[in-house]
Amino acid sequence: MGKKLGVTKGSFYHWFKSKKDYDMQLLAYWKHRYTQGFIELAETGRNSREKLSLLGQQCIDGAIEGNRLEFEINAWSFQDDEVKDFVISVYEQRHQYLLKLLKDIYDDPKEVEKHGLTLYALVIGVDLFYRPLSREELELIFSEYLL
Repeated sequence: MGKKLGVTKGSFYHWFKSKKDYDMQLLAYWKHRYTQGFIELAETGRNSREKLSLLGQQCIDGAIEGNRLEFEINAWSFQDDEVKDFVISVYEQRHQYLLKLLKDIYDDPKEVEKHGLTLYALVIGVDLFYRPLSREELELIFSEYLL
């Protein structure tokens, strides 16, 4: 990483209190960019259905661009309990936001739960599909939730 930035390893880490501080700042960036950023953009929608559609489009774009960072952070969480706790809190925040939108769309709590689980499983599943999915295939998968 230092070579790409044109700095030595020592000068790069000078900006952080410790390796753990660097790790936590990296995780905070990931959370801000890929959770809070997604939610902020979704919140520009006029209603929950439009917000859900905007969220779905961001997930499709992420799948097309490749979610390598998600894979790496998820794998890291299996090796470090502090990272695991952080990742779980991010996943819970994502799921709770999704459920909030779905509660405005579906009257039946079981439908909310079903769609919440299905959508979250789809988002994870498309990243682990045996081959890259095309935009058309991803839009088909998420079509019920897109406008």
